[in-house]
Amino acid sequence: MTRSTRRAFFPLLFVGGFVVLGTGGAASADTPQPQEQPPDESVLGTVDVTGAAAVPLPKLAVMPIVTTNEADTTLQLVVKKDLDLSGQFEVVSDDAAPSGLYLHDSPVDVAAWRSKGIAILVRVLANRLPSGKIELLGAAYFVGRGAAPVFEHRIETDAAQVRSSSHRMTDALLGALSGRPGGFASHMVYSGRVGRNRQIFGIDADGFNLHTESPTGDTSIAPAFGPKGETYYALSHDYMPFKLVRGASATPVPITLPGSIFGVAFSPDHSKIAISVAKDGTSHIHVGNADRTGLQAISTVPLANHPVFGPGGKMAYVGGGTAGQRVYIDGKPISPAGFNASAPAFCDTPNGLLVVFTVGVGAGADLVSTDVRGGNITRITQNQGANSYPACSPDGRLLAFFSTRKSDKGPGLYVVPLASLGHARRISSELGESLRWEALPPVEGAKPAESAKAP
Repeated sequence: MTRSTRRAFFPLLFVGGFVVLGTGGAASADTPQPQEQPPDESVLGTVDVTGAAAVPLPKLAVMPIVTTNEADTTLQLVVKKDLDLSGQFEVVSDDAAPSGLYLHDSPVDVAAWRSKGIAILVRVLANRLPSGKIELLGAAYFVGRGAAPVFEHRIETDAAQVRSSSHRMTDALLGALSGRPGGFASHMVYSGRVGRNRQIFGIDADGFNLHTESPTGDTSIAPAFGPKGETYYALSHDYMPFKLVRGASATPVPITLPGSIFGVAFSPDHSKIAISVAKDGTSHIHVGNADRTGLQAISTVPLANHPVFGPGGKMAYVGGGTAGQRVYIDGKPISPAGFNASAPAFCDTPNGLLVVFTVGVGAGADLVSTDVRGGNITRITQNQGANSYPACSPDGRLLAFFSTRKSDKGPGLYVVPLASLGHARRISSELGESLRWEALPPVEGAKPAESAKAP
C-alpha cells in the first residue's frame, strides 16, 4: 500500500472538537472557521475579574527554613507554589518574614508574624528517618488565635516520592484551611506537536516533570487517563487509521469497532469508556465497559467527537459538522447557537457543577462556562489570543488551558482559579491539544497520612 493511499484513511482529523479536513487542514480551535455573519458576542458576556480581585485575600506565609536538606527545599518550594496557584491566599515572599534564625527546632513566634500583617502561617519540614524514609511535617497557624497550630499533618514517603508527597501535603493543608482538600497531587496529559507529528506528553499540576507518554515518529492524539492511571490514546503509524493504544510503549488495546479512533474518555471511576470512531465520512461516540464490551452508539449528531464523562454518569461531546459545531450533554446542545464550540470539560466546583468549553470568537478563541443545561453562561477569557482545551483540577477549583496570549508571560499552559479569574498563572511554555487532568493514583504500600487538629 502506498503512502498516498494510506492518507485516505483519515480525511477528517478532529482537534479538540473542531474538524480538520485532510492531514494538512487548518480549521481548529486555535483558528476557528470563518462565518459569513459573526454571532453576537454579547451573549458570552465579559470577563469579570474585579469581583474576586476587590476582596482582599488573606495573607499567608510559608515559614522559611535554613537547611541543606534537599527534601526540605523541595517541600518548601512545592507547597509555596501550590498555595499561590490555588488563588485563595496572598502568598508573601520570604522577605516578609520577621528577623530571626529559622531552623528545624526554632520556635514559632506567632506575635512576630502577626505584626507583619500575616493572617495564616504554614510551617513545613522534612526529616530523614532511621528507616531511610522521609518524614514530611506540616502545620498551619491562624496567627490571631494564639500560638498553637490549628492543623498538623504527617506524611511518610520514599525519597523518590518527596515531590508528589509535597503536593499531597498542600492538599491536606488546603482541606484544613478551606474545608475542601486541594487537587495538586495530580497530573495532566495532552497531545503536542513534534515536527509534523503529534506526541503525547505528561506534566505535573504545577508544570514540573514534563515527559513523553508515547513513541516518537508516530502521530498520537486524544489522550485520556484509564484504569490504574495509565494513559490511553489514539495512534496512527505511517498514515494508517488511528488505533487505541496505552502506555509509553503504545500497547495495542483491542476494539471491535471498525474505523479510525479520534477520541477516548473514561468515567471518573474508570469503569466505563467512551470512544469516538470515524468511518464513512462521519463519526459516532460509543459507550461501554472499560474492557470495551457492551459498546453502544450514543451520539445523535454528525461528526461527534471529544467525549468526556462528568459526575453522575453525564456525558458531554462535540458534534454538528463543518457548518457549526456545538457542545452536547446527554444528547442536548448546551453551547450558544452560532458559535463553533469545542473541547468540553466538567468542573465539579465548590459552588456546583460547571461545563467549560472553547468558542471561536473572531480570529481567536475564548473559554466560557455554563451549567449542565447551558444556562448561566460566564466568560472566562477575553481578548487574549486563542484559549483552548480546558481541563479542571480534581478538586474543581482550578482550570488549566492552553493560550496563545501575548500578555502575562506569553503563550503556554495556564492555570486559573474559577473563583478568581484575575489570578491566572502560566505553569509551562508548552502548547498542545486535548488536555486532561486527573488525580495521581495512590502510592502502593504507602502508609496513610496522619492529621491532627489542635484543641
